[in-house]
Amino acid sequence: MTSEHRAPLRVAIIGGGAAGTLAALILAKTPGIGRITLLDRDGRFGRGLAYSAPEKWHRINVPAYKMGGCGADDPEAFVDWLAGNGHVTGPDYSTSFVPRWLYGDFLCAQLAELTASGQVEARHDAALSVAPNGGGYRVVTASGDAIEADLVFVCIGNHPPSGFGPVEPSPRSISDVWAANALDPIAADDSVLVIGTGATAVDVVIDLVHRGVRREITMVSRRGLLPRVDIVAVADPDPVQTWPVPTVRGLFHALREDIRRKAADGIPWQSVIDTFRLQTAGFWQGFSETERARFSRHLRSIWLAHRHRLAPDVAELLAQLQQKRQLRVIPARIMTAPATQWGHDVTIRARGLETIHLATNWILNCTGPEERYDRVNDPLVQSLLATGLARPGPTGLGLDVDQKCWLIDRAGKPQPGLFAIGPATRGTFWEVTAATNIRQQLLGVAEQLMADQRQSSIRPK
Repeated sequence: MTSEHRAPLRVAIIGGGAAGTLAALILAKTPGIGRITLLDRDGRFGRGLAYSAPEKWHRINVPAYKMGGCGADDPEAFVDWLAGNGHVTGPDYSTSFVPRWLYGDFLCAQLAELTASGQVEARHDAALSVAPNGGGYRVVTASGDAIEADLVFVCIGNHPPSGFGPVEPSPRSISDVWAANALDPIAADDSVLVIGTGATAVDVVIDLVHRGVRREITMVSRRGLLPRVDIVAVADPDPVQTWPVPTVRGLFHALREDIRRKAADGIPWQSVIDTFRLQTAGFWQGFSETERARFSRHLRSIWLAHRHRLAPDVAELLAQLQQKRQLRVIPARIMTAPATQWGHDVTIRARGLETIHLATNWILNCTGPEERYDRVNDPLVQSLLATGLARPGPTGLGLDVDQKCWLIDRAGKPQPGLFAIGPATRGTFWEVTAATNIRQQLLGVAEQLMADQRQSSIRPK
């Protein structure tokens, strides 16, 4: 056997938000990795959309200690950083749901050390295309640069929702509520209809209330489910190891039975869900296409309401708003919403088949990010699909990847060294948006890279 010296691997990371920054932080510690180029079209390095929200009421939807650190060896890094910077999070449980910008500050602080060392170059630029180039790839950017890389990581985060069919487009229907100054035109006496009742919708309602909107805000979704409240963590003493995976109905029946059994012993359902969640990638991959579609159609909103929970004080505020008739939540479908001079005339059909007519000044689309990448208006995604270097993921969600997170091309062949991380991999792994999930993805990739390098450095005589 002989050992062969190999040049450090050049890395290009597309997307400088939380996923891209975590990729840079983890890869920088990985042996064999050389210079890293981090691209972000908006220049929001370390923050992206999720952790750019500037207001204190825009909160992370898990306690700070669940956010972990930047690697496997520093699970307390974020809470240690909070304490070291004067941000005490206890003993009141609700105060440990810290503002999102604090996690952005944490990531920015870690990234600053790497950019100062020269190992990472952060460029405010957009990637337009990726193409194979010899044994690696060439990334072409909006500025006209061509970046040569051995490894490319697509970490582009979430995309704004597509237009909501029944709503006639108008200046008073806002499809991207996180766009700069998107909510500024809404006056205190305006009526607002929010489509969606998930985490984004809750954030927007709280934002509107803090902005002084006085009239009743109406939230509409198919099931009318608000996120459930979180509690102080209690360890699941007897996590189920073997679940019936073949059908969605069988799996969730078993989950309900496990929750009922443990409730009798004082174990809250939140703890059971948190344990169950760690196995969701395996469940999702064990489902047939039919079962995945069944989950998306019947159980997705129920799962998300229990999975992405609220800080106790936020849940209390929503309850108070409903009691004071400042907030109304309706399980219903929007049938029509033609534009008018002052907003929209909306017809909705409630679950009891009751028809409700609303005249509203504003409609806000808070249905969540567009997950079908064949619909997103992103030059890079469009280029990857058009050239066949990538294809839509299972059930049309995100981009298709293998177990190594390599993109799979139109012909079904994995592309070594071309990775997708985070939301783009939802179709394959499902549970991929939380910082903890993204970190685990990246740690798995780093471990595989080290294993590949160990293998390739040994050659038979």
